[in-house]
Amino acid sequence: MIDINKYKAFIFDFDGVVMDTESLHFKAWNKGFSLLGNTLTEKEYLPLKSTGRKHIVNTFSHKIGREITEEETLEICKIKDDYFKELCKNIDKNLLIKGIEDFLIKLKSENKKIAVASSASTTTELLKKVGLTKYFDVVADGNLGLPKKPDPAVFLKAASLLGVDAKDCLVFEDSLAGLKAAENAKMDFVAVSGIKSEKAVLEIEDFTEV
Repeated sequence: MIDINKYKAFIFDFDGVVMDTESLHFKAWNKGFSLLGNTLTEKEYLPLKSTGRKHIVNTFSHKIGREITEEETLEICKIKDDYFKELCKNIDKNLLIKGIEDFLIKLKSENKKIAVASSASTTTELLKKVGLTKYFDVVADGNLGLPKKPDPAVFLKAASLLGVDAKDCLVFEDSLAGLKAAENAKMDFVAVSGIKSEKAVLEIEDFTEV
């Protein structure tokens, strides 16, 4: 269990932590990569979460054993983005990570500061779509143009917007890059969705375990 009184602010990644949209990103990337006759497995995609499209495309380039041209990259990313938007058209609260809304309600009742810190530019739009914006004091997302995780920039930006020191924040993350970013920000963190970390204050499958 988490001692919420130990922290002034709680910072959540979005994809895979607030909502199970990471599975949609995976499908969308593979829709794009199929243009070149190959795809990534779930195991291959797992460490790529939250690392940014340049790194994801470079990793796929390494898998297929050839350089992907700038023109191909643009086409892959366009297919990916268009398909992800298509998948998100019918998104609803059924994709929320189990227990997340109850946990957010609990934090609000304790007057805790809450932020989302995500590399995804669609974060704000999707929060509005499922009616969760009321729980978050600030949203730091991909629209800010910050360096991708494991760089700590997005977490530090969220803390700054909340007016809270990094040491007083607790981060919730489901990616290896995100956990490293939280560590680099010198913030305590919880590993979500079954990801393992010896440095996490807690490892949980979902928010029914907090």
